Formats: sequence, C-alpha cells, structure tokens
Amino acid sequence: MLEESKLLEKLPLKQHLHNIKRVLKLLMSLDQSYIPWNVVAVLLSTALSYGGMILSAYVLNRIAGGFAFAELFQKVILGVVLLSLGGSVLGILNRRIDVKSQMMAESYLALQQEKIMNMDFSMIDSPRLKELRERIRLENNWGAGIFTVFWCGKGVLEAVVRIIGAIVIGIPMFSYFGKEDLGWLWGVLFLLCLFLGIGLKLYRYFQNMEHYVMFHVPTAEEKKFLWNYVWDFAYGSWHYRYGNGKDVRIYNSYEVMKKWTYDKLQGKEFFDYTIKRPGIGSAGSYGIQTALYVLSQIGAYGIVIMAALKGSMPVGSLILYADCLANMMIQATYVVTAGLDLSLAARKQVGILELLELSDEMYKGALPMEKRSDNEYHIAFRNVSFKYPGSEEYALKSFSLEFKVGERLAIVGRNGSGKTTMIKLLCRLYDPDEGEILVNGVDIKKFRHDEYAKLFSVVFQDYVLFSLMLAENIAADKDYDEEMVRRCLADAGFEERLEKLGEKGIESFLYKDYTDEGVEISGGEAQKLAIARAIYKEAPFVLLDEPTAALDPLAEAEIYSNFDKIAGDKTAIYISHRLSSCRFCDKIAVFDKGRLVQTGSHEELLADEGGVYASLWNAQAKYYEAG
Repeated sequence: MLEESKLLEKLPLKQHLHNIKRVLKLLMSLDQSYIPWNVVAVLLSTALSYGGMILSAYVLNRIAGGFAFAELFQKVILGVVLLSLGGSVLGILNRRIDVKSQMMAESYLALQQEKIMNMDFSMIDSPRLKELRERIRLENNWGAGIFTVFWCGKGVLEAVVRIIGAIVIGIPMFSYFGKEDLGWLWGVLFLLCLFLGIGLKLYRYFQNMEHYVMFHVPTAEEKKFLWNYVWDFAYGSWHYRYGNGKDVRIYNSYEVMKKWTYDKLQGKEFFDYTIKRPGIGSAGSYGIQTALYVLSQIGAYGIVIMAALKGSMPVGSLILYADCLANMMIQATYVVTAGLDLSLAARKQVGILELLELSDEMYKGALPMEKRSDNEYHIAFRNVSFKYPGSEEYALKSFSLEFKVGERLAIVGRNGSGKTTMIKLLCRLYDPDEGEILVNGVDIKKFRHDEYAKLFSVVFQDYVLFSLMLAENIAADKDYDEEMVRRCLADAGFEERLEKLGEKGIESFLYKDYTDEGVEISGGEAQKLAIARAIYKEAPFVLLDEPTAALDPLAEAEIYSNFDKIAGDKTAIYISHRLSSCRFCDKIAVFDKGRLVQTGSHEELLADEGGVYASLWNAQAKYYEAG
C-alpha cells in the first residue's frame, strides 16, 4: 500500500509541464478538434468582453465631448446587435465543447476499463497493480477528475488571451506614463505587482494546507475517527444496494454502525482533521483570491486616475484603460492560480496514464491453434509449480497430470488445496513459475492466446452474469443464434423459467440496473444460466469450478450428473471439495496442500484406506449416503 499520496510531493516546474503535456496529448488523441474549438471559443469570448468595454468607453467619450444622437444611437444598436450575435454563437460553441468534454471523459474511462479487461489477468492480481489502483483511487477521490483538466486548461488559455487583449487595447495608456513627472507610476506598478506576487505565495501556502487533508493517506490512528471507512459496509460503496443492509437489520446492529459513522462526525478529532485545518486553508486561499482581485481593481484605477490628472484623458478612455490594466493583473494572477490547479489536475491523472502505459508481462505466442474437427487435444502438465503474485507460498507444487479428449476428470480436495489454481493455469490466466503445460506436445505459451482460449468453456465458482439481455448473457456477444440460445437454456434446465418470461423471453433483461422490468433470478437459476453459457460456446473442454458450492451435496451431484450428459463427447473437468459429486468420472485427481497426492477411480482411491481421498470420503459420507 502507499505510504503517502504522490500529490503531496514537491515537483520542479519542468515535471509539472511534462505532466500537463502528457495529459493533453492523450486528450488530443481522443478528439483532435477539442483544443481548436476551445481556442475559437476563448477568442470569441475575449472579443465580446473587450468589445463591450470598448463600446461603453466610446459612448461615454462621445457623451462627454458632444455627440449627434442619431449617429450614436445607430452605432450603439449596431454594437449591441453584433455583441448579441457573438454571444449566441459563443453559446453554441460552449454547448458543443461541453458535449465533446462529456464524450471525451467517457472515452477516457473506456480506455481504462479496456486496459483492465485486456491486460494479463495475472497483472490484475499483482501487488504492483493493486498499489497503482489504490493510488488512482486516492488521487481522484476529490474534484471532478478529467473535467478539472478541461476547465483549468481552458481557464489558463482564456487568461492568457485576455492578457494579450488588454495589452493591445491598453497600449495608448502607457504613453501617459512617459509624460513629465509621471515616471514614478512605473514604480507604483512594480510595487503593485510585488504585492500580487506575495499574495500568490500566500495563496499557495493555504492551498497546500487544504490539499494535505484531501490527499494525505490516513494513518491507522486517523482511520479510527474517519467515518467513511465503515460506512461502505452498510450502503455498498457510493451506490446504495439493498442487499447490503440485510445483516444490519437481522442482527440489529444500528448502534454499532452509528458508533462508527454518525458518532464519528461529532468527534473533536474528526472536526479538527476534516473541518478545522482544511477550513483554514480554504478561508485563506479564497480570502487571498478576493484580496488580489480588489487590490488589482483599486491599484489599476488609482494608477490610471493619477495618469489622467496629469493630462487630458476622456472619462470613457479612463474607465477602459483602468479595466484593461486591472484585467492584465487579475488575469496574470489567474494564470498562476489556474495553472496551479491545472498542474494538480494533471498530476491526479498520472496514475491513470501509468496504468494505460503498463506493458503485459506474459509471453504472447504467435502459433495458430490447430482446429481439429475430431477435438483430439491432449493436455499435459509437466512438473508445474506456481505462486500467486506477492505470495511466498506455492499454490501448486511439482504438479504433473495428463488428460485427453472425451475424458471425465474430477479434481477434488479441501478448500485451498490448489484445484482452482490448476484451472487458471490451464486457461492461461497465469503462467507457471516452473514447468510447462503442453497441448498435443506444444507449450501453450507458443499459441496465440485468443485462439487458445477458444478451447475452454469454464463455469467458475465466482461466475458473473451481466445486467444485459438473457440471450446476450448466454452468447456473451451482441450477436447470437436465437434457436441455439433456447436449446442451451433447455439443456441447462432453465426452460420452465424461460416460459414464464412471456413474450420477451430471451430478450428479457437480467436484474434492474437498466430497466425496472428486469428479471430477478435465484441463485440456482443463475447457476443454470452460467452452465448454459458454457454449453453455448461449444468448446472441446468444459470445466466446472465449484459453481454449485452453495448447494447441498445431493443437489450438486445431480447438477454435475446432468451436465455430464450434456457435455457429450467433450472433455469435462469437474472441481469440487465434495467427493460424491464426481463418482461417475473416469479419473479422479486428489489435491492436498498444493500437490497432487492421488489419482485413480473412485473405487481405487477408496481402497487406499490411508489416503487423503478415503479420509475425505469417510468425513463427508453422512451428507451423501442417499447418493
């Protein structure tokens, strides 16, 4: 786990610029027109802002110096119309930019999800990725994520353009500074800029105080008074799920939940940590911002008025130049503050960038998988050993086993004996640390992974059904064969339930995430759907990794027996810690503490009275005597 958030580390300016460049480069790859559209919008926004100021100054100057009403009225109307039209165009541009921002944010999220789905499965469970994901969670726990980059980036761009605009419009003002006895105004302007610089330094100090609480990784002692470390238990992270409250209600644990949630909010430690300290930081940073704005306005008007007193300056021009000078200073401070926010927003995305740049570690084979119409595939484990990432203990040690097409293989043993690990290695979700796995004499690492995966249909113990249409769940694809979907559902024993779904049938949605008309299914029905999905794939090897562990032994044995009939001439591998479920298999492999300790038929293994299988059978016999 992270000892501290990287956001609290000080970085040189070069690194900040590098982070911003990396993020902007990625965003440009999502939509190359985004930045050009923003530039156009900023130029138009600046033109409208200064256009309004110039029009106001023009009117005041004409009124003060005498004017023809009709001429002035026409020009004012023309100016208002042009500004209104520009405002309408700007509104359309900003709406387009907002939509683009939303689409880019969704694409940005999709990139992350796609990376997780496509990376080596072994990396997902690695300490390296766990640390990176925790870092990403911490760094994006505050603020608006990638939208902050959008807003701050546009803010910096707009401030720079407005400074340039103010300089261009306000150039005549500086001619007054060259008049006799007005050279000291440059000194006043320098002092004003100096005060603004000091103010920005203070702003940064208070902002860091606020950020410390946001991004500091709480210590074990601090977690005791931070309520959110327990609240998730009752409500299910940020999304309330009705199922999470069952234990709270059954055991009437409201008081203990209240102790660790609501009562924490009332504690002095919570107040000091989450309100007092960041409150001082927020008050200081916002107070400094306000002070800088007021100081810029007063200073600008003061300087321009002093210059005007020494020469002839129309009142409209005085206001225009004062606003320009104030804009220069205000926007200069905003470039710094928004730039700081942009650099922080970019730093918060660095973890995601590192995730997207992770390289797979497993060897990617290029050998095409032999497509055999007879499904004659022979698989052999040769002295295979494996440790899970970050673990010092072997999950599987010196494991050797062979099986071929049409066999019924049962893998049995106590929980944690290495049964599921063997299946993960067989499906090449992980690679062995030692030894090799062969298909028809060829190391599976040499095959193209996507083609090799087509050999297997697996129903894992922790299988997943998606909140999509029933047919899409079975086919695991947006395109499906309706007749085949129905046949697989019938083979899996779901036919009666399917008839109750009415006209929608296989187009019914599972669960209610997408529609209130979604279908809620029982645990047993979910298992049937998972089995139907395995049948639909028509892979030569089908594997059941204890998907029925929640059922009683007799019910599990019945499901396995029925599935054995469905499997036909395919190779079927059944994993269970219950021995009665797999008595019909040709061969039984017994695992114990990560090792293969016995192989044989049920009768052969039972005859070895001192073996692990006989010991397990005798311990479980009372549960399945009826079988």
